[in-house]
Amino acid sequence: MAIASIVGFWTLYFAILTTRALVIYQDHAGTGSRAIVSIASVMITILFYLALRWIGTTKLWTSIIVAAVLAAPAAISYAAINWYVFSHSWVQPQPRRVVVMAGEGGPGTGHAPTMITVGKMSSDDNMAPVTAIADQAANGYFFFVCWAALYLALCYAAEIGALERRAAALKRAAQSAELRALRYQVNPHFLFNTLNSLSSLVMTDRKAAAERMIVNLSTFFRNSLTADPTEDVPLDDEIRLQQLYLDIEAERFPERLAVRIDVDEDVRKACVPGLILQPLVENAVKHGVSRARTPVTLRIRAYREGVNLVVLVDNDGDTRGVAPAQGTGVGLRNVRERLAARFGDEAKASWATIPGGGFAVRLEMPLIHNDC
Repeated sequence: MAIASIVGFWTLYFAILTTRALVIYQDHAGTGSRAIVSIASVMITILFYLALRWIGTTKLWTSIIVAAVLAAPAAISYAAINWYVFSHSWVQPQPRRVVVMAGEGGPGTGHAPTMITVGKMSSDDNMAPVTAIADQAANGYFFFVCWAALYLALCYAAEIGALERRAAALKRAAQSAELRALRYQVNPHFLFNTLNSLSSLVMTDRKAAAERMIVNLSTFFRNSLTADPTEDVPLDDEIRLQQLYLDIEAERFPERLAVRIDVDEDVRKACVPGLILQPLVENAVKHGVSRARTPVTLRIRAYREGVNLVVLVDNDGDTRGVAPAQGTGVGLRNVRERLAARFGDEAKASWATIPGGGFAVRLEMPLIHNDC
């Protein structure tokens, strides 16, 4: 980056001065000299850059001061080379002849024209070497300060970009770790209650039901713990996993839990964040089914609404008059945050109690049919 900026800077310098000389003064002779000065200036600027990097500092104002100090010897070197090359150039500009009519009357008056030779005009022609070098060094100092400003700006822009990328990577890593923690977090009450129910089935010699529960429990944990928590899954797979969970809970509440799942065909392959429905279904069982005194229907519905996928999870458990279950709302907030992290403002999560008893959650997200 630094070398490219140096070469680009002095190439632009050469192009501007050469174009100016050609257009204004029709001066072709000085092009080679300017090329030599430009190449020498590139070498001086590289040394300038190496000195800046060797001194090194992380503070902007310190870097500016160091660059301002180092620009002085660089400018003097540039001016000395510039003076030497142009004062000892092997290609001297050819003098130009201008015809000036002497006397009055012009042609036919008997007065011959006078030829005046005019050489290349230069403000340095009558200057002593030290004065000429000092004068050119003032201009050169401006050049080197400009390049240093460009270099420091590029360095700090690159540093800021690197910090932003590092922060984004850390944010993604933290989010991934959080998602994995949520994926691998097993509700201890669910596992404890499931094992208790399994023990009861075994003790009452209900082998078929016990075997079914073991198979469902094993499948549920295998599917929920092996998939990558940061990837999307087809809605069909997510619904199937929740069905396993509800089959296990149905063994605990055989007379109280009824499950209805209604998913439109055109959204079954839609991509959704993995286990996005798990906290909602767990809450429905914990706060609705387990506390209700009458049968509860837990419904999962999914359908298309414009360009969005809508998923509803609700239950009609009447828990009025029953002591409320302890809850922190972490599961619902987590679902909302995961949708926001995945889809931004395009996704929404809302919930509300149902008049007459029950609770409903509505998820809305972009309808995506990629290979997930």
